[in-house]
Amino acid sequence: MSAAIACSALCFSWPDGAPVLTGVTVSFGPGRTGLIGANGSGKSTLLRLIAGELRPSSGVLRVSGEVGYLPQAITLGTSQTLSDLLGISDVRAALHAIERGDGDAGTYETVGDDWDVEERARAWLDQLGLAHLGLDDSVRQLSGGETVLAALAALLLRRPGILLLDEPTNNLDLDARRRLYDAIESWRGILLVVSHDRELLARVDQIAEVHTRVVMTYGGNLENYEAIIAAEQAAAARDVTS
Repeated sequence: MSAAIACSALCFSWPDGAPVLTGVTVSFGPGRTGLIGANGSGKSTLLRLIAGELRPSSGVLRVSGEVGYLPQAITLGTSQTLSDLLGISDVRAALHAIERGDGDAGTYETVGDDWDVEERARAWLDQLGLAHLGLDDSVRQLSGGETVLAALAALLLRRPGILLLDEPTNNLDLDARRRLYDAIESWRGILLVVSHDRELLARVDQIAEVHTRVVMTYGGNLENYEAIIAAEQAAAARDVTS
């Protein structure tokens, strides 16, 4: 089954009763969607609902396919290595055991089909500008931008059908942003990205605007969306004049 996201009459309120999303009916299939809206409008909340971190107050949310979620704030364990952050330490340990001739049936099960996991990890790190980092390096040495890119590499390694990114370019310099743009443009599954970055939003296939607690979708990138809104506002102004 191909990946898909479908919301029907979806509502979410905080425990104090404050509503965030009301009656959202929207679906997302393969392609890149830029999620925009005013601060506090519910963009990040929608991502967290899709990721399974929050439960809807009412309505229906169906998610088909594995979800990879990159939040704004990434928490790292102080003893973690880059390999731990990428989620490949157990597989690497099994691979090294097999190389030493110490492998048993359980070791082979741990590896599964990931015989090239180190090569794939290295390829993503290099593509995202982290070629100077080793898999056994401590995450304590990572900058904020390097942490974001390493966490993104971890998601890309998993190859989920659905990728959710929340303000991924906030801590990135220009070169790192361009590398992230390239990774996003090459994505072939479902991608939802919350962002105010105009250059990133120029690379999406559609815009989804969260406004007055509902979600409206517009085909095309940010420039197309702005043209549609400008046309609607001009038509409304003419109606008022008439």
